[in-house]
Formats: sequence, C-alpha cells, structure tokens
Amino acid sequence: MKKHDTKTINLESNVPSLRRTLTVSGGNKGGVGKSLLATTVASLLMAQGETVTLIEADRANPDIARRFANHAPVLLAEVSDRDGWIELLDALETITTPHIVMSLPAGPNEIDVIQHLLRRTLFSLEIDLQLIFSLSRQFDSVDLLGKSLNSGLASFAQRGIAVKNGFFGRNDQFDRWHHSPQRSQWLGQGLNECYLPELNHRLVDFLESHPQPLHLLTSAGLTTALRLDLEDWLVAAQSCLNPLFITATPREEAA
Repeated sequence: MKKHDTKTINLESNVPSLRRTLTVSGGNKGGVGKSLLATTVASLLMAQGETVTLIEADRANPDIARRFANHAPVLLAEVSDRDGWIELLDALETITTPHIVMSLPAGPNEIDVIQHLLRRTLFSLEIDLQLIFSLSRQFDSVDLLGKSLNSGLASFAQRGIAVKNGFFGRNDQFDRWHHSPQRSQWLGQGLNECYLPELNHRLVDFLESHPQPLHLLTSAGLTTALRLDLEDWLVAAQSCLNPLFITATPREEAA
C-alpha cells in the first residue's frame, strides 16, 4: 500500500505465534455486510504481511472466493447441515496459516446443532474464535445477535465485535441497538462494538467489477479522490476492528 504522511494502516497483532485464529463474519441475515467485513479484516491482515486462509461458505454469492482466489488460499465450505460443518472442522485441522477468515451465509447455519462439537474442536486444535456480527438498524438484526449470544457463536467466541454498518444510517440512528438488552448483555460479556462508516458506492461498484483484496484497490486504477477516500475508509475500518487484534483479554475458554 502506498505510504502517505497523514494516514497509515497499522493493524496491531497480539495473536500468539503458535496459535491460529478463526475470524467469522456473520449476522444471520442477508445484506448486512458480512462478506465486506470478512474482506476488510483479511485485507488489513494481508496489508501487514500476515498470511491468511479464506473460507467461502456462501455458495450462492461467493464474493470471498472471487476477491481472494488469486491472492490467498481459499477453501469452499458447506455449512447448511451437520455433515458440512464436520467436513469444515476436518479442513481446519490442515490449515497452517495463523489467520483464518470466514464469511457465513445468511440463516442460522445449523450453529445450534453443531455448537458443542464446534466449540470443543476449536479448543482442541488451539484455534481462537473471533466473531464479527454485522448489524443493521432493524429489530430483527438485534434479536438475531441476542440468539447468537445465547446459543450461537457469540456464546463461546474468545473475542467479538458488533459492527454498526454505516450503510444503514448514522451511528446515532442505531437506537434499537443502543437501547436494547442485547447490547447490555453483549458488552457485559466483554465483547466490543463499533460504528463503521459506509464505503463509497463507487468503490463498492469498482470492487464488484475488479474483485480483489481491498488494500490492493489503492493501486488498481482508482481516481485520486477515490483512492484517498478508500485509504481513509481503511483507516476507519482498522480503528473499528482493532479490538479483535490488540491486547484485549479473551474470554475464558472451555473444553
């Protein structure tokens, strides 16, 4: 990435060298920004020279596979049933990169069925689970986060961050989330939240027609204004997502 005097992307990493980290981007519904957030965290890591394996679990809309196919290992997964999850867990055992990033498709994805085995397998493999939960401003999005806290990935993730997606409005417009018991429970369990500004629609369109990691778009023929706008957005994304990577104490692990 090009260096500039006023803006730098410097994602701090505190992931132990002998452990692996699985970062899952979810939201349990379509259109909330799951694949963009997975793309963002993988791009920020790669911009720092980290090695990442991507897991594409959305067969209907494989954005992750399209963007990273020529830049990092990409595994295809099917998580619509228990057998698919077990195949994915088998594949995790063979991954040697320190970072694994996965975007979940919309829907419950059988998490309640596989939860116990998933938790024990990740613990046995010494893989830390981090959850990025994309929020819209609607009540159902907040409700789905609550279900994740009680019986989903958020119930045993070592780290988690609820991302208020600026595509849906300003930070102060997420009033349903701000006044919800789900937010109190989320923060009370040591998880984090942040607001991520909307990515310029022209950049989204450019990414769609030129699929690749976000940090590479800065040298992919953007106009000067769009390139600088993307760099500013990546800095904002870094600030938003840094709680997943800096010295936050993970929640206690359990076998």
